[in-house]
Amino acid sequence: MKQFWLTLILLIFMIPQANAEDSYGLQAAFVRDKALWLYMDGSEVLLQENLAISNLGWSSDGQWLTFEAKSEVEGEEPDIWLYHVPTNTHTKLKMVGHDVQWNPKKNSFAFLTGSFLTVVELRENKPIIHQLNGGVSHFSWDADGENLIASASAVMFPDGWSHPRLYEVNWEMEKQNQELDVKVDPLLTISSPLKLEELSILSIDVENFTWSKDGRLLAFVVSPTASWSEDSNMLSVFVKENKVLIPMGEILREKGWIKWAPTKSVLASIQGPGRLRGGVKNKTLTVQSVLPSQTKRFTPEGFADVNFDWLDDDRLVVARGKESDTLSDFRSSLILVNSKEDEQKSDGKPLVDLPAGFSDDHPVTLDKQKTLSWIRTDANGWKSVWMSGLDGSDARKVIEGVKEVVWFEN
Repeated sequence: MKQFWLTLILLIFMIPQANAEDSYGLQAAFVRDKALWLYMDGSEVLLQENLAISNLGWSSDGQWLTFEAKSEVEGEEPDIWLYHVPTNTHTKLKMVGHDVQWNPKKNSFAFLTGSFLTVVELRENKPIIHQLNGGVSHFSWDADGENLIASASAVMFPDGWSHPRLYEVNWEMEKQNQELDVKVDPLLTISSPLKLEELSILSIDVENFTWSKDGRLLAFVVSPTASWSEDSNMLSVFVKENKVLIPMGEILREKGWIKWAPTKSVLASIQGPGRLRGGVKNKTLTVQSVLPSQTKRFTPEGFADVNFDWLDDDRLVVARGKESDTLSDFRSSLILVNSKEDEQKSDGKPLVDLPAGFSDDHPVTLDKQKTLSWIRTDANGWKSVWMSGLDGSDARKVIEGVKEVVWFEN
């Protein structure tokens, strides 16, 4: 009998123990036909339907999903929804807003209502709303998730434009009065015009923030007036330590076109002038170090790159195709690029086979799974999510008919 109990105890310790982190390893939220779905463990679960859904976002632990649902009233801001994966519950926030962004370290998120910046903390699975300050055009969490970086656009005065500014916003709850103490500290006033060689940009707005892994460098786009910004903007890097702004190149305001290497302070971007609606041309994958300054361009003549992701600190996968006079005629394949090599002279061999008339783009590296995901569009415009190994092996379709997909990988 003693031997039996000893054996049973050993077996219990040998059985893998599930925990909350294991439960949310690899999952995706996606939009299909005005409905929100959850993809988990190879299965699809319907979460919401009959809503115009956009801007999906995961919390840092993968237990919460936020999304925006367009209002039926013209001109009103979208509703903000939260979905809690463990309890399968939905909560509509009591405030409307846009540009929801999760804290990279904690279960809190921020958003804008007009120009007012608001933070939401999740306590006991309930949202606690803190309105911080107004006058904000765009914002981002800092790399540690402790403060917010906010921009204020330039405004027109009788004698000309003012200058856009960056601020650091932090807050804490006063113990005595239980009131929120909000502090706003100036970070940078951006000069105008902003110049790089022959390029000169009128500085009006600042957006598309992204931090380097070590939190020392902040990349963003400085944009001119609305119509002008459709064709030309300035990619810039702010060095936090000595508050220096470094212009890096000409770029559009497309999301996902600026990404730091996973662990190094090396910046990749798709640079080049000209709005996409006028044709896909002059869009170049560019890899740059800031200090010291070095630039490499990896798009061969006659081709254009439209989106990318890092595989590791040296290699990237980019969606590349022949230049096209119209956006609808552009077709791209996934191409592997090694940033350690010299600038590319050829278009490269596709990472995965692609049928004629199809297009692969929006690659996403799921590092812990050693997996690559992307969107494949067929000749009729039907979009599906595909996955493969990082080398393109074992390519397979996993989700049919998507408009937007956002992965979470623990």
